[in-house]
Amino acid sequence: MSFFGDFKIDGNQLIAKETGAHLPITAEGAREAWRILSFVWLINAVRASRVMKGREPRARISFFPKKPRSYYAIWPVCQLAHVRIVDDPAEADLHFYFEDTEFLTAPRAAPSARPAFNIGCFDIRKSVVSRVFEETFGYSLKIDPATYRGLAVEKSEANGKHDGRIVECPLNSPRNDRVYQRLVDNTFDGREHIDIRTPVVGGRIPFVYLKRRTPALRFSNENHRVDLIDADAMLSRGEQSRILAFAEAMRLDFGGLDVLRDRDSGRIFIVDANKTDMGPPSALSGQEKFRAMRGLADAFAAMVDDALKQ
Repeated sequence: MSFFGDFKIDGNQLIAKETGAHLPITAEGAREAWRILSFVWLINAVRASRVMKGREPRARISFFPKKPRSYYAIWPVCQLAHVRIVDDPAEADLHFYFEDTEFLTAPRAAPSARPAFNIGCFDIRKSVVSRVFEETFGYSLKIDPATYRGLAVEKSEANGKHDGRIVECPLNSPRNDRVYQRLVDNTFDGREHIDIRTPVVGGRIPFVYLKRRTPALRFSNENHRVDLIDADAMLSRGEQSRILAFAEAMRLDFGGLDVLRDRDSGRIFIVDANKTDMGPPSALSGQEKFRAMRGLADAFAAMVDDALKQ
């Protein structure tokens, strides 16, 4: 599977053809591209080894309407879980709805009556995430920016924009194309902002990433450090149960959630849901990336086995 063919160069920016994401062409960017490519080669080596040994795959899966590129998490997960990706849906034991868009007016139809993952997860806009979170947890981040008094976050409805900014409410002219939420102090020490990136796979939370950011990078996708942590160390069993209930309500079988813990109240808030999760955060070491993928693959293999039994 081509890696460099997934990108094009525009000036000093590397642009992902699938998502439109812009990556600056810098020395660090080149090193990160090499790290990603090396990781893809490693996963391909594992896959080739299994093929050479003549092992039959655990299952065959087709993706619709698009197949994932190698930099999406589900691609190496399939390789490590020994699930073969096939082009023809008729050859598949399972299907997987995969489309890097946050909103459709209705779910797409699966290619057949065989089990299909993420089939009902067709609307992950911020307002929908906020509504389902409130329904699941019983409390909310949502505010009315015209009447609320205090600091708030203004951000796009779209997924993965990382365009949040702090505003002082009330606002005379709130934007109709933005979502407004109460500002959460997601620091442990008052200085370093921490996102608890929470993978969900078939009703399981295999681990969490602690994504640490400076105040200047608070709303960006850049982390100065990422730790791979056992879920029980960061989330109570009750919180994990609610997170999985949220994922079920969103019809999210495989994906990632951004969870913030408020320093003052101790409560957690789900602020983002992603059904086409990218690979492990770049700040992780190669060894930790592989360990994370192994954890996701084990949970995915269990989800596949459960689906095939039904």
